Amino acid sequence: MKRLLIGMTVASLLAGCSSTPEAEKVKPPGLTFKQDEQTIKIIPLYDEYQSYVDATLKEPTENGALFEKHVLAAKHKWIEKEKLTDTYTDRRIYEIPTDNVEELNKTIAYLKKHQDSIHQQIKKSLQTSIKALPRTEKLTVFVAPYNVHNAADIQRFGGVSGFASGKNMFTLYLAKDFSTDTLANSVAHEYHHTVAFESITHDSMFNGIMLEGEADMFAAQVYPKGKTETTEPLLDHTLENLLTHVNNNAVTEDDLRFGNYDKQIPPLAKYTLGFMIMTDFIQKNPDVPVAKWTQMPPADILEKTDYAKKLTIR
Repeated sequence: MKRLLIGMTVASLLAGCSSTPEAEKVKPPGLTFKQDEQTIKIIPLYDEYQSYVDATLKEPTENGALFEKHVLAAKHKWIEKEKLTDTYTDRRIYEIPTDNVEELNKTIAYLKKHQDSIHQQIKKSLQTSIKALPRTEKLTVFVAPYNVHNAADIQRFGGVSGFASGKNMFTLYLAKDFSTDTLANSVAHEYHHTVAFESITHDSMFNGIMLEGEADMFAAQVYPKGKTETTEPLLDHTLENLLTHVNNNAVTEDDLRFGNYDKQIPPLAKYTLGFMIMTDFIQKNPDVPVAKWTQMPPADILEKTDYAKKLTIR
């Protein structure tokens, strides 16, 4: 190498600069592709989480501050760089410091090892979703390791969860050995949110129920193999109890998401109720295309179902 360098001209040295390792480092991570003239980016956050794990092992007492520095701040920089609309920022159930560094480290290693195949699976699901429901804006998908201490909980749902925080972004949270069918379904679910956010906001309990029900319905239509227990109808007495609490404004968002034993409300009730309403709507209005019902006001959908008289809130 030294002999070759001596014989190089200044021009050849300059020409070679663009292929140096330093230049290659600026290549953005993940995967970028075009779909229907829209730019779609898949950005992994594995390195950010790894930096957090490494720092926490050195300073375990600074766990919270280090998570803020290495994960949340780094993700925020990506959001600013991509000029994304981060409307819903309450991700406290996902983006929190870990209490099991070793498990998180294993999850990161697994996701990095299978990074290319994961991104290709996400791309395929996005392409299918966009074909079924076109979008008008660019989209960025962040991929992160599932970081909640109760790993068994996410395995009930195929090892995948997600959060759509705006009309041009959502984040996927993956556990080790996740189900590929569930990943495809979850991508479609979160994708639907981003399109729905163009006309519908998450500004009421009823809208929240319908947003989840619509997203579950869309995902079940394009990837039925990845359906979770939230698409299983509630028993009659459980449904009646849930509707009574909702109509009386006797439930909170946490009740509808996490369940409430004292009120006899099962976990993820908002998803199940929303899906039951949408199932009734589709059965009674089979000719309404997905693009139309996605943009319909939730109250208009409800009025075309048998739940219009059962559910009094709007």
